[in-house]
This record gives sequence, structure tokens and C-alpha cells, in this order.
Amino acid sequence: MNIKKRAYDVVNGFKASLEPEQLAVMTDENFEELQILVEASIGANASTVLHDMAKQLEALSSKTRHRAAEIEDDSQD
Repeated sequence: MNIKKRAYDVVNGFKASLEPEQLAVMTDENFEELQILVEASIGANASTVLHDMAKQLEALSSKTRHRAAEIEDDSQD
């Protein structure tokens, strides 16, 4: 995921939704600040999702190792 491009697209979508009078009072600096905020939000969300997914994979790995050990124990009987 290209976070910077996605944030740029969000800001451009926001710009497109503004009326000419609203655009007139917004500066390039305002839009740059908005892009930074959007990037930070997307990045934080992506980080949380990936962290949660890693936890799930670790749990699955642990269960798989446990099940493999049970199968080994059963086959030795």
C-alpha cells in the first residue's frame, strides 16, 4: 500500500468537494497539513491491522505446533 499516494488521493477528493469560495480561503499549506494527518491516520491503522494479523498468525502457529506434537505422541503409542 502506498500510503502517501492514498493520502494524496483523499486530499484531492476533499479539494474536489469544496466550493470555489471554500477553496479560496484554503492555502497549499492547509492541504499539506491535511495530507500529513491523513498519512498518519492511514499508517497508524495499517500498523494496527498488521500487528493484529501477526498476533493471529502467532496463535495459529502455536496451535499447529501443539497439534503436530499431539499427532507425534499418538503415532508413538
